[in-house]
Amino acid sequence: MPAARRRTEGFEDCPDDEKRLICRVCSDGPASRGVVSFLRTSKASHLRSEKHRKAAADVAAEASMTQFPDSGRFKPAKLSFIDSLHLAESSQARVPSRAVQIDPFQDVLQFDDGFFTPDGSPMVFSAGVDPENSRHTNEVKIWEQINRLTLLQDHSIFGEVGDGDPDSVDGAFSATLSRMGIQDESDEEDNNFDFAGECAEREEADWFPHGSRTMFMLDLLDNLPRLRLSDDHLKAIIWVMRECKTPRVPTFSALRKKQAAMTREVDIETRHHTSSLGNHFYMNHPSKLLALDWANPLVRPFIHVYPEVSGPVEEFWQAAKWTSEIDLDQLSPMWADWDDVSRRHQHFYIKELAQEANGSYVLPMRWVTVAGVVHVDVHNVKFVRREAENAIFDIDTTMHRRIPAKLLQSNYLELNKSFAVKFTGYSPSYQMPNPLREKARGRPMFRLRIMPWSDDVSGNVSKQYNAHTNMYVTNLNLPHKKLAQEYFVRFSSTSPHASSSEQFVALGDDFIPGVWHDAYDCQLEQEILFEVMPHVLPADNPQQSENSSHIGMAGNFGCRHDLVGGTTEQRERDEGYHALYSPGIPRDREGTIQTIRWQFWAACGGNKKDLDASYSQSGVKDKIAQFWIQKLMDIGRERRNTELTDPKTRDSRLNNPAVKGDAKASIRLEIIRRIQQELWDWVITQPPESYSLLDRTDPARLDLRPGVHYNILLNTQGVDPHRDTTTEILHTFLLGNDKYVWHDTTKQWDDKKENIFAARLAAASIAGLSIPVPRPRYLVQYKNSLIGKHFKMLQQLGIFYMHDLCTPLLFELWKATGELGALLWFPQIKNMEQYMADIKTLIANLLDIWGQIDPRRILVKGKLHILAHLVDEIPRFGPAILYATEIFECWNAVFRLCSVFSNHLAPSRDIAVTLADMERFKHVVSGGWWKNADGKHVQGGHRVRTFLTSNAELQRRLGWASEAAAETGMYHLPQQQLTRSVTALLGTVKLHSVAKQAPGSWSATMNGLSLLEPGMQDSTVWVRCKHVVARSGDICKDGGWVFFKKTEDSDPLAGRIEKILTRNDKQTAAARNNSAVVVVKVFTIADIRDSRLNMPILVPSIDEYERHCLVQPKEIMFQFNAQHDCVTCGCSTVSVPLLQERIVTERMELQIKHSEQEHFILNMHALHNAHLIREVLPRNLSAPIPYLSDRVATHSRLAAQLRETGPAKRAETRAKTQATRARNKQDKAAQILAQARRQEQERDHSGSEDERGENEFEDLIR
Repeated sequence: MPAARRRTEGFEDCPDDEKRLICRVCSDGPASRGVVSFLRTSKASHLRSEKHRKAAADVAAEASMTQFPDSGRFKPAKLSFIDSLHLAESSQARVPSRAVQIDPFQDVLQFDDGFFTPDGSPMVFSAGVDPENSRHTNEVKIWEQINRLTLLQDHSIFGEVGDGDPDSVDGAFSATLSRMGIQDESDEEDNNFDFAGECAEREEADWFPHGSRTMFMLDLLDNLPRLRLSDDHLKAIIWVMRECKTPRVPTFSALRKKQAAMTREVDIETRHHTSSLGNHFYMNHPSKLLALDWANPLVRPFIHVYPEVSGPVEEFWQAAKWTSEIDLDQLSPMWADWDDVSRRHQHFYIKELAQEANGSYVLPMRWVTVAGVVHVDVHNVKFVRREAENAIFDIDTTMHRRIPAKLLQSNYLELNKSFAVKFTGYSPSYQMPNPLREKARGRPMFRLRIMPWSDDVSGNVSKQYNAHTNMYVTNLNLPHKKLAQEYFVRFSSTSPHASSSEQFVALGDDFIPGVWHDAYDCQLEQEILFEVMPHVLPADNPQQSENSSHIGMAGNFGCRHDLVGGTTEQRERDEGYHALYSPGIPRDREGTIQTIRWQFWAACGGNKKDLDASYSQSGVKDKIAQFWIQKLMDIGRERRNTELTDPKTRDSRLNNPAVKGDAKASIRLEIIRRIQQELWDWVITQPPESYSLLDRTDPARLDLRPGVHYNILLNTQGVDPHRDTTTEILHTFLLGNDKYVWHDTTKQWDDKKENIFAARLAAASIAGLSIPVPRPRYLVQYKNSLIGKHFKMLQQLGIFYMHDLCTPLLFELWKATGELGALLWFPQIKNMEQYMADIKTLIANLLDIWGQIDPRRILVKGKLHILAHLVDEIPRFGPAILYATEIFECWNAVFRLCSVFSNHLAPSRDIAVTLADMERFKHVVSGGWWKNADGKHVQGGHRVRTFLTSNAELQRRLGWASEAAAETGMYHLPQQQLTRSVTALLGTVKLHSVAKQAPGSWSATMNGLSLLEPGMQDSTVWVRCKHVVARSGDICKDGGWVFFKKTEDSDPLAGRIEKILTRNDKQTAAARNNSAVVVVKVFTIADIRDSRLNMPILVPSIDEYERHCLVQPKEIMFQFNAQHDCVTCGCSTVSVPLLQERIVTERMELQIKHSEQEHFILNMHALHNAHLIREVLPRNLSAPIPYLSDRVATHSRLAAQLRETGPAKRAETRAKTQATRARNKQDKAAQILAQARRQEQERDHSGSEDERGENEFEDLIR
């Protein structure tokens, strides 16, 4: 251990910088202007400086006047105290004098090598004043006045220095000092005492770019996503910091200027946009935000740039759209051997000739990843002949093969140096070298795919709605475990005026083909280019209809994906009704665009009836187009009135009495067609600002333009809004099907049934479910106001407690809901074919049971039909949780806080700027790189860039979790454990607190269990552990259900943890883990399912000697959930006192008393580890069972019922509607009559008062 650094009296270490010292004499003296610090190597020059000598003289003078008025009385104590200080420095031990022991300064406090009076004031000691360095009294007073003036300037009450011109302020001070004959020393040493000079000197120091720890901490407080502070909060914090003598506290204005400067330098620009509808909003463009990912050392290692074609499907880049559908020119175009520094400059591009190490020639077509290794799909190329300097090749496109990319030895540029590359006439034509090389200019090129999300969000935290339309994006080249963290959600834009369709137009600026964005790749340590394009469009159903230019689910053709639907009568036919249970003929973008064009043409002709018919019969209704269509209708109506109807202005031929019949109709038709064409010619030139930017030869000048006249997503590369608006399980399943099931179940409940269900749910076990403790009383009290998290919990537990509380069909529906939900939340799919067969069966079961309960439900609830499209979407995009939107819904809380603290004058700009600052802070504190004003790539100082990784509190507040924490849930562990690999944490145990360890011998700990002590001595003391980390990363505690192995090669077993033990001695964590054992009670899984719940049965092992076993922590596989079979075991309901505020009351509530019979059900509706459970169980215990054997016949029967009941129901509905309208009409008439009577009474009353006033006036005159 190095020796401690010896301090000198009057000096102390600088808390911000260990290389610097603080001079207490200069800092605390009467003329001090703040904390004075300097480099340790400059201490000698500082002691010789004029300013230090003057400060020492001032302190001595002040001490002689105020501290020691009676010098005779205090002289001995002073000398003895000073002697004691010298004694501390002396190498010889001396006994302190008695005078020190009775010194009146015995109450002086010492803290951090400083001395303070009992009231907290710092004490400075001096041996006296050097006469040679004394200053005149008037000069001292001048410095004091200057110091007070400086403090006055900085005081926020009187204004801030930062609010004015710093040059003018400094100039005034300098001029005043010159006229008084007082000048600051201008030598280099004196710059250590100037605040601004000190910040400039330390620009590249530990707290760069903030310049000081205080500035960094204030910036941190201002950029915590879920702990937003108002300007007044920050001003109060700054004021308190100053009162606490915190060094280098900036003014509020200086903080804001610094933040704006840092955001500009990191290059996060908030751009203004004006939509074609005339709405203004601001946007942080995804290209700028994604560039931060490349330059962030915490993010860059996780960016996956090539599709993965092997292994299970758990990410977007492993699903069919990315691996099979995307055009080759929309994937990353090049590769280089980044691991070999000598080959990083050797770039291989697709569709360029290359040579393998064995000498054969190939044509790379696509870069893919196989088991983590980059491969390339190639066409074989045959060398034909040599003609002079030309080499002739032939490309064989009939077959392709896949080879490791590292087998490529020479790229096209290297080959072209040896000979001119030519190809035979029947080879496909590819431009070589690849045109992208010219754009790249030696820089690597990649393509990123993103997931934009948009929705309407309230800008208020309260219930009062404050409509905003928001847009967020995430980088789909990152794994889902990262994207599920709030740290990785990127705010793009918001507007209370502009719709998502308008904001997508601005977002589309980043998606233009051929537009490449530059970034700094911190892993490759060089600049790169990347292209951005959307991949999937998740949102709630109304928003996805808008994204698809669709009328919505209330229309006759209510599906945005396909053409299923029709009028009510058409859907009640056998074929129409059956079609609702499966995906139909898919919509296509070109067909939608043609329909929109026709709607524009119809609007130009003023035919509203045809327009309404088009909306109804096609299901196409574009939000941007509606703006222009309404304008065309209004303008056309006015034009037709002027030219066809009004006798004063219409065409003179129509005023001719001789023109009649067909001739007149022909003239009218001619005028209508002319107006129609003129309106078309007008609308395609709108708005003039964007039309004028088009080149005169651009064909877009002659047609409707995407983004201007209709939805830009219909023409955006990378997405098809009909196919890529994926089924979102939060809004479609939890807030759709689950909500319908819960409502149909509870709408008939009385108070007794509600109390029974609440009591049963309160007795549920949640171990292995990863959900919070249920609140049963809340659920039944507010049963019609539940949200997604409540339905997710009910979906997993409800079926166990619904016996005798619902009809048999509803019970079957609860089973179908839970079975399908468990599969939809799979995080990983290993066998896609089997998985999709199960999904298809379970969706069919769910819809068929709904048909049995209410045949009309699928006609009026479009979400049920939307579920059928999961069969097509999961193979294309991967598990449904990848495009679930819970993370965006959670992030809305951050937006709302920013909205509440915005200026409300320009909310779009203010919120975008605030969140741009937040992105900048996250980037800088993560160690991210950026290009400074000098064009150099820099990153934050050492203290800044390590603050996040070493501070678990900041990680939590920024919504970031390390890989280990994300895998194991161990967020409470120290950072040195968090940064380890996940593997290092698996199989480890954590001790209980000392009070709960219960140390004891093996026999005492076992409580009668006949288990042999694992190779230890009888004298060994064992203690209890809090949990063990399973192989899956689950935190398993006592009472938890787990699958485990007795030995590494044995078959999995199911059991319940009873105890987790380890030796009680001073051993390392590794030794403690090696000695730990888990006592597990073994349960047998029956080979048949429970007939009521359709789930596996768990009973204790029959063999008494095998009923308990010791398991090594590393053999715990994963956790699962099991529920006590209360129906079979006959668990009773009892009344117990109700707890309120942790106090036992006299009120009673129901509670379930479980019987001692150990009969459990393995919860197959659990979402956590659902995929692992089905891997372990035999197929006969997990395979779905079809509900109907002949679906078509059943659907035909249900359709026949609808044809019988439908007309009567519609007639009843029409009658109710007419009655309601008549009643409303009568009520309105009554209101009008009552208002007229009140007005008449008021007039009569006013008239009588006027008459009475006139009489009084006449009496007064008389």
